[in-house]
Amino acid sequence: MYGRNINFTLLAPSLWAVVEAIASNIEEEKYKRMLFKTGDNSGFIVEVFENISVAGKKIETMKALQGLSEQAMAKVSVQEGSVIKKWI
Repeated sequence: MYGRNINFTLLAPSLWAVVEAIASNIEEEKYKRMLFKTGDNSGFIVEVFENISVAGKKIETMKALQGLSEQAMAKVSVQEGSVIKKWI
């Protein structure tokens, strides 16, 4: 299992409509995406993938949010990683 967390702060609360269009909640067999609002102009998106290969193919949400950052409409940070399995 592999995950991606996209944190963002929007320049204006009115940009939430754009974020909701980009990152609505989805649940598929190998992919799950959830949008969380933490304030009037901030939030985060959690994406969970079956593996890193699927994550490499599902980059649309990340690219769209980074596009907002490039246009100075949002501050965006992305973290990715694998689940740590504890062996007993």
